[in-house]
Amino acid sequence: MGVDVFTFLYENLRVDHFKKSYLAGGLMAGSVATLAILWVSLQTMGFLGNSHAIGAYKLPMSVQNYLASYTGILSGLPMSNDPYEGGVVDTGRFHNRRYPHIDEAVLNNSITFAQSLIDRMSTLERNIANAGVELMAHTPAGKQFLDSYPSEDAFERGLDAIVAMKASSYLLHQNCRRFGLEKDDCARYISTLSLQGTPLDSACPTLRHPICDLTAKYRSIDGACNNVENPSWGSAMTAYTRILFPQYFDGIQEPRRMGQTRKPLPGARSVSVALSTPNDQSDVSRTLTVVQWTQFITNDISYTPMRKMVSSGKPISCCRSDGNALSPRYMHPDCSAIIVPDRDPVYGQHYVRCMNYVRSLPVLKSDCTFGPIEQMNQASHFLDGSTIYGSTLKKSRELREFEGGRLRVHRGNDHDFLPIAENSSECKNGCYDSGDNRVNTHPQLAAIHTIWHREHNRIARKLAELNPHWSDETLYQEARRIVIAEIQHITYKEWLPILLGKRYTRAIGLAVGNSYSRNYNSEDEPAVSNEVATAALRFMNSLLQGKISLTDNKRQINKTVSLAEYFYKPNIIESHEIFDGLLRGMATQSSQKMDVSIIEDVTSKLFATNQDSLGLDAISLDIQRGRDHGLPGYNHYRKYCGLPAAKSFDDFLDYIPMEMTKKLRTIYAHPDDVDLIIGGMAERPTEDGLLGVTFRCLISEQFSRTRRTDRYFYDSVNQPQPFTVEQLAEIRNVTLARIFCDNGNNITEMQPNVFLRPQAGNELRSCTMFEAIPSVDLFAWAERAKAYR
Repeated sequence: MGVDVFTFLYENLRVDHFKKSYLAGGLMAGSVATLAILWVSLQTMGFLGNSHAIGAYKLPMSVQNYLASYTGILSGLPMSNDPYEGGVVDTGRFHNRRYPHIDEAVLNNSITFAQSLIDRMSTLERNIANAGVELMAHTPAGKQFLDSYPSEDAFERGLDAIVAMKASSYLLHQNCRRFGLEKDDCARYISTLSLQGTPLDSACPTLRHPICDLTAKYRSIDGACNNVENPSWGSAMTAYTRILFPQYFDGIQEPRRMGQTRKPLPGARSVSVALSTPNDQSDVSRTLTVVQWTQFITNDISYTPMRKMVSSGKPISCCRSDGNALSPRYMHPDCSAIIVPDRDPVYGQHYVRCMNYVRSLPVLKSDCTFGPIEQMNQASHFLDGSTIYGSTLKKSRELREFEGGRLRVHRGNDHDFLPIAENSSECKNGCYDSGDNRVNTHPQLAAIHTIWHREHNRIARKLAELNPHWSDETLYQEARRIVIAEIQHITYKEWLPILLGKRYTRAIGLAVGNSYSRNYNSEDEPAVSNEVATAALRFMNSLLQGKISLTDNKRQINKTVSLAEYFYKPNIIESHEIFDGLLRGMATQSSQKMDVSIIEDVTSKLFATNQDSLGLDAISLDIQRGRDHGLPGYNHYRKYCGLPAAKSFDDFLDYIPMEMTKKLRTIYAHPDDVDLIIGGMAERPTEDGLLGVTFRCLISEQFSRTRRTDRYFYDSVNQPQPFTVEQLAEIRNVTLARIFCDNGNNITEMQPNVFLRPQAGNELRSCTMFEAIPSVDLFAWAERAKAYR
C-alpha cells in the first residue's frame, strides 16, 4: 500500500473512539476504522498473511471478515494482487491514487439532486397508471407481492434510502470519474462518507433512539434495546449485514449483470431451465420437517420487502397481463423483470416472455453512510418468535386477546386455529393472521404456525393455573419467553445438527450445553447477513416435495395433496383429519435430495391459482434477487470459506459433481459468474450433514452470530433475569416431537426426532411416554413453589 492510502485514511476517516489490545498474537479494535488502519500497516510490513481461510472446523470470523463486511471503513481494500484477497475482485488499484475532495456542501447538493429525481418520479408513475399497467390481485405476481409485502413503516424508511442511493450515484458519476477511479473503488470511497450533517441526518438508524429499560426481563417485540450500547442493532426494518463487499453493476445500486469476461450474465430463467431437472430422488433419512422448520426459522430472522410506487404506494407490475414484456416507456425503474427465452420448455408454449420481479426495498446502513445500497430486513434479526408475535408493537397487539395472556384464535371444527385476518380476500375463505404475512403461503407452513400459536396459549393457561395472581401482561410475556426459548433450543439442539452434521456442530461450539452460556458479545452486530437470507437458506427449495402425504396414526398414507394446488389456500388445514395428517406426514415423508433438481411446483407453478395453471419460478426469483442485492458470485464465497478459488470450471470438481460442473460450463462464461445460490446448492453434501461446504460455512457463521449477539438468548447468563437452573433444565427437555404431540388435534404417536424418519433407534412412541418424548414441566415457573425451596 502506498503513502497516499494512509494520507487518505487519516484525512477522511472520522474515528470517534478506539481501543486496542493484543490477544494470542491477534488484534482486536474497538473501532473498525482503526482496525483498518492497523491491519493495512501490518499487512504492508509483511507481518500478516491471508488470515481468513478456515480449517475444517474453524468458523469464518476474522479481521478479514470485518474488513470485508460492509460495516467497516473502506471495507474490502485490496491487500494484494490476488483477485480474491479479502473476498472482492481487486488488483491493487489503490496504489498512488488521488481521491476527490467531497465536503458537506457537495454532499448536500447530491441529496438535493436525488430528491428532485424522486419528485419527478410521480410523473412517470402517473403515466404508467394512466396506461392501465397495474399489478392484478389473485395472480401469481399478486401473491408474490403479498409474500414480500412492505409495511407502511418499512416503505417510509425505504424512501430515505432511495434518496441516499441516488445521491451516492450522483457522487460517483460527478466526483470520481475525473480522478480515474473505477466504480468499485469509488463505491468504497463513498461508503466512508457520513450522512450526518446532511438532510438525511435525522433518518439515520443510530439516531432513532428507542426508549430502553436496560433491566427489562423481557425482550422487545421489534428487537430494539437488545444491545445496550447500540439499541437499534438487530431491530426490525434495519439493514442486513454483508459477508463480502457488494458487487453492483454501477458500483452503487444496479443489479449485477455482467460477468468476469464482460459478457452479460445468463438470464435467471435460462439458468434455472438448464440446471434444474426434476429427478424425484428422495433423501433416505430426513423428513419434510427439515424443510418446514427451515422455512419457519428463515422467516423468523429475515423478511425482505419489495418496493412500491414512490408517489402512490401502489404495487409495481413489470410485465403485461398476457405475459409479454412491457414497453420501455411503461417500465418502472424499480423493475428487474426476468426475461423468459422464446424456447422455454414450459412458458414458451404459453407465450409467456416475462416474469415479474420488483427490486427489494433498501434501507439506510447502520453506520449511516453513503455508498452501495443495502436491503431491508422487515423482521427483527434475532431468533425471537417474530413469526408468531410479529416484529412491531402494532402487530403484536393485534394478535393478543388481552385476557389470560392468550393470543386470539378462530374456532373451526371444534379446534383453535389462527385468527382470520381482516380484509383477507387474497385467500379462499380468508387468510390467517399471524406474526408473519407469509403464514398463508401453503398449508404446511400454516400448520407449523398453528401449533406454535396453540403452544403459546397452552402455556399461558397452565401458568395462569399455577400463578392465578399474575396479570394478563405477565402471563403473555412469560408464555412468549418460554415459547421463544423452546424455538431456540429446537433450532440448535435438533435442526442445526441435521444441516451441519453433529460432529461439525460440536466442533465449532454450536451445540447447546447443560449449563449457562457466557459467550454474549455486545461488540458484534447481530444483523443477519444478506448472503444467508438471500441465498444460503434458500436451499430449502431443493428439498420440497410436490405431493404432500397425509398419514394416519399408524403412518399409513390416506391421501396426498398437491403443493401447487394450495398456494394461498391455507384453510384446508381445518378440514377433517387434514391438520394431523399434515403434521404426521411432515414427520414421515422423505424430503427431496439436496441438489439443484427442483420440483416443477416451484419452478413453474409457484403461487399458481390452481394446479393446472402456470405460476412463477422460485429458482429464477432467487437468482434474480441475489443479483439485485449485489451478491458476488459463488467462487468468491468458496475463497472466503477456505476453499481454493476456481480458475477454471474443472476446479469446481473438488466439491461439485462432474455432471453439474459440465452444465455450469455450458451456461456460465466464467467460474466467477456462477451465482451463489446455484453454486451452493450444487455442492455435494458433507459426510454427516445436509449441506455442502460453502453453505455450511455461511449458515454456521450466521447462527453462531445469532446466538452470541442475543443478550436474551435462552441459556445466556447475561440476561437481566436469566431462567433459573430448574427452568433451564425443563426447557432443555423440549423437542419438536413434543410440540407436535401437545398441539395436534389428536396425535397419539410420534418418533422422538421428527427431523428423521421413524426407524430403528427413532421408533414411534406414544405421546404419553414422557421418558421417550419428554415435556417441559411448567411447575418450575410456579411462584408458590419457590416459596418452599
